[in-house]
Amino acid sequence: MTEKHKLFAIWILPFLFMFTACAPTAPDQINGVNPETTLVPETLPTVEPAATLSSLEQHYVPTYYSPFYGQIIEDSKSENGLLVYSTLGEKNWAPAIRAFQEHYPWINVANIELGADEIFERYTDNIDTNVRTADIVISADMINWQNFIEQGQVLTYQSPERSYLPDWTAAGSGIYPISSEPLLIIYNKQIIAIAPDSMQQIEDLASVYQVEYRELISTYDASSATGHAVNWFWVNSKGESGWDILNTIGKTAPVLSTPDTQMLRDVASGKFMIAYFVPSFLVMPYLDEYPTVGWSYIKDGQPILMQQMAITQANSSPNSAKLLLDFLLSQEGQVSLSMGGLTSYRSDISGVSELHVEKIFQLLGPENIIFSSFEPELSDPSLSQVFLERWQQAMNQTP
Repeated sequence: MTEKHKLFAIWILPFLFMFTACAPTAPDQINGVNPETTLVPETLPTVEPAATLSSLEQHYVPTYYSPFYGQIIEDSKSENGLLVYSTLGEKNWAPAIRAFQEHYPWINVANIELGADEIFERYTDNIDTNVRTADIVISADMINWQNFIEQGQVLTYQSPERSYLPDWTAAGSGIYPISSEPLLIIYNKQIIAIAPDSMQQIEDLASVYQVEYRELISTYDASSATGHAVNWFWVNSKGESGWDILNTIGKTAPVLSTPDTQMLRDVASGKFMIAYFVPSFLVMPYLDEYPTVGWSYIKDGQPILMQQMAITQANSSPNSAKLLLDFLLSQEGQVSLSMGGLTSYRSDISGVSELHVEKIFQLLGPENIIFSSFEPELSDPSLSQVFLERWQQAMNQTP
């Protein structure tokens, strides 16, 4: 064993003990929101020590993977790294990529951070111009995901981790969630005396202080992929009362933004007092940098966007892509993602991961959780246009 492997073994042992202590269990059902069951790896038969470590043993692959998985590892060594298109920034990726490369140090992972809808546009443009494109795409854009599937651009792949993921995460053959991202309310703690923790409270502030809050509330534009999805699912859950809240907020002439960290910086500087429907992965890794920013879950209707990932049909490194996808779905991968500010969802690490969706279930109650999903109506241009026009009217925006 090399010195590097010895050091990594020392680093990983505490995690292995923790995972052994909190091995996948079957959580109780929470009003149909939590998964009904999470399978537990079967007890493996005793294996006699081998004189030479297998490929799986050398690279610390979970023991419930097929022995043939070693061939995927060996074949990845002749590939030319990985190209990933995602909405995630460097701070989100760093812990996971660092841990992944301890297992597979020969695989270089290049991530290009793009908007949720830009990911699919770049992928298509690459194919049209015969340029290498993404091996893996990661996005919460439910509309473009459905088009991507229909176009046959998702590689069908059955991950060995699939049986250990909650049932409610199933999205389609070859598509897996990397995280379940709650959308937050953020505010400037130096300006806001009482922290808002619901859309109703934001409506109350907008109603009482309509002039004072003018152009000081921000949210994402519903003409963007993320903004459209979150407003669509939130309004459909709340019904007309949801439209009433948006109509009141709209009287303050809210400033519309795109999903990136600029909104966080604007709240920290005082340019905005409040922003709502902000993805948590754009907030959590940066809180130390912006101590004036406070945040809250949305207790009267918590939207959760599923960041979905898949290996593409036009990939250049299929074996490396499978290794990364499986790692990100594994216990270790999910914990490392949470260290980058993403919200994990595997039930067997809820006690280890600081950011975990089950903690949100317990805090807010399952009846207040609003999940995004693959909904056919989202892909209907006429319905989407009707929704967008009503939203723009509520926000006092000219189409």
